[in-house]
Amino acid sequence: MKFKFIHQGNVSEIQDICRCLTNILSIPAGTIPLARGLGISWANLSKLPADIENDVATEIIEKVEQYEPRVAVSEVTFDYDDKGDLIANIIIERGDEDEYG
Repeated sequence: MKFKFIHQGNVSEIQDICRCLTNILSIPAGTIPLARGLGISWANLSKLPADIENDVATEIIEKVEQYEPRVAVSEVTFDYDDKGDLIANIIIERGDEDEYG
């Protein structure tokens, strides 16, 4: 799965945030010792496209909320490239860092 981040408004540090989000979302869940919740579950990969999209979108929103307080996800949509690979289009906006600090 590929990730495309679209930011709305003025989000400073966007390159660092997108790099962090890519790392968070590319890790298979349960594979990092002491951070087993980090990453996305790969159990959904064998589901039908409509089912996987809903499950992955929900998980993306939850993981970003938990691990990257600088932004919030406002929407997740999906496309497929010419090879048939799933692309998650993730619209992010400024998060509430003060809530976590």
